Amino acid sequence: MKPPESYTVRRGTGFVLVGVLIVVMLLSMIALSVMFRMRSEETAGATGSTSEQGWATAMSGVREAMRLAPTFQPGDTTWMDAPERFKDRVLYDDGTDEWRWTLYSANPEGGIRFGLTDEASKLNLNSATTSMVSRLPGMKTSLTDALLDFLDADEVPRPEGAEQEYYNALPQPYRIHNGPLSTVEQLLLVRGFTPSVVLGEDANRNFSLDPNEDDGDERDPPDDADGRLQPGLLPLLTVYSREPNSDKNGQRRFNLNTPGAKLTETNDLPPAFVAFVSELGSSKSVIMDPAELLDATISLSGPDSPERAVPTGIGKDSLGMILDRFTGSADAELVGRINVNTAPTSVLQLVPGIDNALAESILSARRNLPAERRSSTAWIHVENVVEAEKFREIAPFLTTRSLQFRFNVVGYGARSGRFRVLEAVIDTASQPARLVYLRDLTRLGLPFPIALESEEGASSSEAQNPSGSGPKPANRPQP
Repeated sequence: MKPPESYTVRRGTGFVLVGVLIVVMLLSMIALSVMFRMRSEETAGATGSTSEQGWATAMSGVREAMRLAPTFQPGDTTWMDAPERFKDRVLYDDGTDEWRWTLYSANPEGGIRFGLTDEASKLNLNSATTSMVSRLPGMKTSLTDALLDFLDADEVPRPEGAEQEYYNALPQPYRIHNGPLSTVEQLLLVRGFTPSVVLGEDANRNFSLDPNEDDGDERDPPDDADGRLQPGLLPLLTVYSREPNSDKNGQRRFNLNTPGAKLTETNDLPPAFVAFVSELGSSKSVIMDPAELLDATISLSGPDSPERAVPTGIGKDSLGMILDRFTGSADAELVGRINVNTAPTSVLQLVPGIDNALAESILSARRNLPAERRSSTAWIHVENVVEAEKFREIAPFLTTRSLQFRFNVVGYGARSGRFRVLEAVIDTASQPARLVYLRDLTRLGLPFPIALESEEGASSSEAQNPSGSGPKPANRPQP
């Protein structure tokens, strides 16, 4: 039987209704998808914006250090801990957040300080002698030999070392330097220099002992659970320290080994020294460093004259001036000298001729000495810390100049708690100052708590979130 016409119409209408519902559902899903995407892009944009603001703020701290560092004078160490210069410095307020930066470094006595670390307070791996390298804490012969093989230009391994043949046999072989390192972190490429050896227990590089760095093998990193932070070799080493071979006025020093050298007698030069330089210029003798001249009589012989002992005429009164104005090297710059005013005991005792007791004596003597009296390495003899013989031995390894600096900077929003952390090395040996190393450490988390501010400027909670995004202040919408 043929169905009623009305029945046919109702069935067709049902199909149309179902189709409309499907279309509406699809459109709703598309609309929701677009809204979600827009919201995601808005969130990502806001997050990216605050991340870039954090980066720009941290870089402002780097630029301020580059502005100040060239003004530091030999003997001045106020930059080592200067919260008034480097802590919670306000950059700008964008109406939503107040952006600040704090510059900080490791305190050799533990924790942090708000200042710079000069690279001259460390041992330069690219100029250190075998004796100096072997005296580093925990250095076994196998580590020393492997490092020296990594640095030298030949392919002959030392008794406990490793040359290219060893690295070729690794599951993932790589070419070794056979030359100077460009960063200290490249030590991790040397056989035996594990993260524990190089970086120690300070996994998040905040210079403080965190719970996971004092629990044995329970959590990374491995540690000895002795209640003290073992920082590894990294704080003791550098590849950047260098200084121009010039005097305090920027003038090239006079090379004592210049053939036929003669000096014009002046009121500030001892006559005996002027005579000595004249005889030295016509002799075959070589002075490696002007420190050798202190209270010394040196045997000289000319082409047509017999050898004879000639007094140098240099004592305590003239030592500082001679060290500043004269040199025994033809090199335009001196690499790797250690700053006697800033190096910790652990670095000073790497210098040939300095043991732990003498290093402690130097630290004790320099602590209360005015900056102007510490401007020359002569002070360690003038102040009777060492006798002339010991000074002649150790002075060629020392300096009082700080021209390269390493530091960390955290740039953060004082209301949002968002932050970026950068590690930098700057070089002021030539002008303008240069940024020679920059690394983003944000992924390691906030290095220390920062005080947050409400919109009205009142102090609120402290940000301690190690995620890099910071905590969300109460009653404040977040992207």
